[in-house]
Amino acid sequence: MRQLRQNSILKRILVPLLLLVILQVAVLAGLLFGGGVMNRLNQNSVDIINERVINRKNYLEDEMVKRWSNLDSALNGINQSAEKLKTDDAKKFSRIDSDSSVYTGLLDESMEELISLIRQNMVTGAFVVLNTKDLSKEEENRGYQNKPGIYIRDYDPVAAPSENNTDLLAERMPSALVKKWKIGMDTGWNSGFDFKDSSVDYYSFLYEPYMAAEKYPELKTADLAYWSKTYTLANNPKEVISYSVPLRLSDGTVYGVLGIELSTDYLKKLISFNELSENKNSAYILGVQDGGKGNQLQNVMVSGPAYNMYMKQSKSINLVASKDYDNAFTIGGSDADLLCSNVHYINLYNTNTPFADQKWALIGVVPTDQLFSFSNKFNKTLVIVVTALFIASIIGVLVISILITRPVISLASDVKNSNPSEPIALRRTGVKELDELGGSFEKLSSDVFQASRKFAQILRMASIKIGGFEIDWNENQLFMTEDFFRVFRSEKIRKNMSIEEFTENMEMFRRYVSRKNEQDHIYIFEIPDKEDLFWVRLSIRYEEDKIVGLAEDITKETLELKKMEYERDYDLLTNILNRRAFNARLEQLFQKGKDVLGTAALMMIDLDNLKFLNDSYGHDFGDKYIQKTAAGLKKYTPKESVVARMSGDEFFVFFYGYDSKDAIRKKINHCWSKMDEEYLELPNKQKFRLRMSGGIAWYPDNTDDYTKLIKYADFAMYKVKKRGKGRYGEFDRESYFQDAYLLQNKEELNHLIEEELIEYYFQPIIDVKTGETFAYEALMRSRLDSIPTVYEILSLAKQESKLYEIERLTWFKSMESFVDLVQSKAVKRGTRVFINSIPNQDLDEKDVERFELQYGEYLDLIVQEITEEERGNRMMQAKKEERMHRWGGGIAIDDYGSGYNSEHLLLSVTAQYLKIDMKIIRDIHLDRNKQQIVKNIIYYAHERDIRIIAEGVEAYEEMQTVVKLGADYIQGYYFAKPSLLVQRIDEQKKKRLLDLQS
Repeated sequence: MRQLRQNSILKRILVPLLLLVILQVAVLAGLLFGGGVMNRLNQNSVDIINERVINRKNYLEDEMVKRWSNLDSALNGINQSAEKLKTDDAKKFSRIDSDSSVYTGLLDESMEELISLIRQNMVTGAFVVLNTKDLSKEEENRGYQNKPGIYIRDYDPVAAPSENNTDLLAERMPSALVKKWKIGMDTGWNSGFDFKDSSVDYYSFLYEPYMAAEKYPELKTADLAYWSKTYTLANNPKEVISYSVPLRLSDGTVYGVLGIELSTDYLKKLISFNELSENKNSAYILGVQDGGKGNQLQNVMVSGPAYNMYMKQSKSINLVASKDYDNAFTIGGSDADLLCSNVHYINLYNTNTPFADQKWALIGVVPTDQLFSFSNKFNKTLVIVVTALFIASIIGVLVISILITRPVISLASDVKNSNPSEPIALRRTGVKELDELGGSFEKLSSDVFQASRKFAQILRMASIKIGGFEIDWNENQLFMTEDFFRVFRSEKIRKNMSIEEFTENMEMFRRYVSRKNEQDHIYIFEIPDKEDLFWVRLSIRYEEDKIVGLAEDITKETLELKKMEYERDYDLLTNILNRRAFNARLEQLFQKGKDVLGTAALMMIDLDNLKFLNDSYGHDFGDKYIQKTAAGLKKYTPKESVVARMSGDEFFVFFYGYDSKDAIRKKINHCWSKMDEEYLELPNKQKFRLRMSGGIAWYPDNTDDYTKLIKYADFAMYKVKKRGKGRYGEFDRESYFQDAYLLQNKEELNHLIEEELIEYYFQPIIDVKTGETFAYEALMRSRLDSIPTVYEILSLAKQESKLYEIERLTWFKSMESFVDLVQSKAVKRGTRVFINSIPNQDLDEKDVERFELQYGEYLDLIVQEITEEERGNRMMQAKKEERMHRWGGGIAIDDYGSGYNSEHLLLSVTAQYLKIDMKIIRDIHLDRNKQQIVKNIIYYAHERDIRIIAEGVEAYEEMQTVVKLGADYIQGYYFAKPSLLVQRIDEQKKKRLLDLQS
């Protein structure tokens, strides 16, 4: 066979390439720059503008959310004044928006809060408007009514405030208050909001949050807040925006709004357009998008000249996405003059709140000729260079292509026509380098083939079975891993097959598809395998001319998920349904209606004597008691009944699908009699009988709402337990409406305990000698509006025998909050914490052990407060003293002198601190008798090395008096109110305290 003559590829291309290489480098560089660099330069300019706008947006959002809209302190202060007014005289409160003698007093008490808002929040104004009328009817009939209120401004909030408020101007304020507070009147001043007299529509800052509060009484005040668009007050051309919240009493009564304003002039100073471009012809636009549709913004404010230079200023602009650049927009679709940044939304509202669809946004506007000036010049130069290089290089490329393409095409044809499932075999081209390259292809193909076989073996050894396939429609070829059908546990299907055979085999498994996601092309197969099931996930990706699929055996993760779902739905102690699963099951049944439910009954069961068993034999026997009950209920009720453990010792059984009540009563009587025969064997071999009380509510006679059915069954059980234990009774509607309030509060108390719906505020205790914070008292606050006060929580807990649960929450939640403050460095390490213990309640050994394990390093900082009621249980009192001594903490006698404490407690308790009640401290500087009492207490305590804490100090004169009398520590509103986030002590007040030492 004649050997082909092999010529060196170097000889064929070296000479022309030496002449071409210099030109080629230049051409490639030109093609590179011309192919995208210009757009990249322009895009970089756009991206820089976007970054600057994002930074400014983040700054503005931080100011609006964290500083300007922080109205909590003022809101609480005004609400407290209003609550007191309504409590003292409800009729008088009803005239709050019409009787000047009523609203002037409340507005007077609000002045200090409004001035503080302006100073602390650094805003240009603050206001409060009072109203108890139906604004919607007045708005609908255009029968506007005048409203009393205050609206004050500070046109330069950045400047240092004057001591006598001469920098403030009154826009709306009763004349009596203008004189009292010596506030200057602005040119448009009015004694109130004269909507009726001047026929001015209600301002949105009043109407929107007020009506939202009326419409959504269940929402928190912060979720009813409203940011207004720009507006001007009547007779004042100053354009402003505002943030306002409804004023609302604890009973839900809405009586006005409170808010702050920001002038657009002040915002323009904060949003400096000079940062957008060097020539300073740019602009910021702050706008509002109503309804979240499209990119049409209501113009709130423009800062900078660019917008007005090229377009007439409008209160509405329509942004159209740029065709050329990412994250860029044009105004009205015109690219000629202006380019805008992306729309950067300011997150002001929570989701699912009344104004969530009102989106505020910030965009930057820069003239395009200034933004792209550099790239435009650079582009002109490149055009000339690229044109010259292209003409010179095209001739050389044509010549070289003719010389080298023939053997390359031959090699490419062989590679293209080769079988991808087998090693490649290529023909020789006669070009040495290409033949060497072909040989390398063959070796590489062989290596890849071997590697793929090894990889397939590794996949077979893996804990998760995986297989894949690819269909190439252009080549009409199928590639499939050896293990693809093994994932489906079909060993008999051979590997080599056509696309049609593969499709037929896959059709066999179509009936096993249990779930599918058509959008993402993911299919879950649930396939029987002898007595078990296994699951396979098939993911498919469709490309232009290919289909790629991956099959995974997901049996293990599916079983684990089912296990997690079981643990989610079943009570771990009893292996019956838990509260969540029971509610879900009932919701499903009630959706099916009477055809499925028929006559149904819900029986609520509460175990008797569980507390006795826990106290006498320990919680292990209590758990066995609960387990025995669950097993009996499951055993003695019909199979289709729904049995669940709700919490603690409470169970539910739902009977459904019967023709009559009597049929259900027979089942209940059978269950109850069988349960009476069950018992738990105690360590002393005695038989402890199962005893329980129950209540029954009927469907549909009592209600067709399962949530009400639960309440009714609970009430029926509650009535049974009031008459005695060990029985069950049926729901009585007349009795229910007499006692519904008590039952509802019981449910609310259970909800509060289970969800831990309390939080702790902290009030500092100040060391008289140093002026520093010596300790914080942890004060419980309810997060439920239905049980708003600590007194109501404790009263209900006492009535329902759940004081222990509240005591446990007190210790663990207060320490959790305190430790968070210490770890976040909001509270200095070593600062003590005073915790109020519930009289005659104490943690059991398990909870003490868990508490010590969780907060061991902080135990020596705890001071436990006890009251006179503790004296009734000397053993428990001694136990608390011993534990505080062991921890290295302390004991404080609380409310001394209030009538709850007496000298008897002081003699019987070894205390380190004594807190004098605020009733004695209040106005002590005016009462010599109180001064003598405190003097005697301090003398007696100091003789026994007990430190004195004066509670309730609210005025400087009170502080001055107790310091002179010898108090060691001071606690009260004078220094700080209780708050979630601890407050810094005012340096001026601290200095006044220290001055008293000299």
